[in-house]
Amino acid sequence: VLLNHCGFDVDDDRFLIYGCQDVPGFDAVAKGEKVDIEKVTPGMVAMVRKLLEEMPSLRAILLECTELPPYSDALRAEFGLPVFDAITCADFFIS
Repeated sequence: VLLNHCGFDVDDDRFLIYGCQDVPGFDAVAKGEKVDIEKVTPGMVAMVRKLLEEMPSLRAILLECTELPPYSDALRAEFGLPVFDAITCADFFIS
C-alpha cells in the first residue's frame, strides 16, 4: 500500500523500521492504559542507541505513532539527529 500510494518501499534497505513493543512500560499502549513517560523514556533512548550501533548510517528518526512525541526531545538531545513525529509533521504542513 505504501509503495502504491506514497512511493515508499518498506523493503528498501535505506530504511530501518522498528517497533517499540519491547520497550519496558510501552506495553501500556497495547493494553489501552496510560503510558508512564518517565519510565519509558530511558528504554526508548536505549532502543535507539542499539539501532544506531547496528546501523550507524541512520541520519534521521521518524516516530510514526501518536504515542511517541513525548520522547522526541530526549532522542534529539541524546543523539543530535533530526526527530520527526506527528507534531513536527503537522507543524511542517501548517507552515
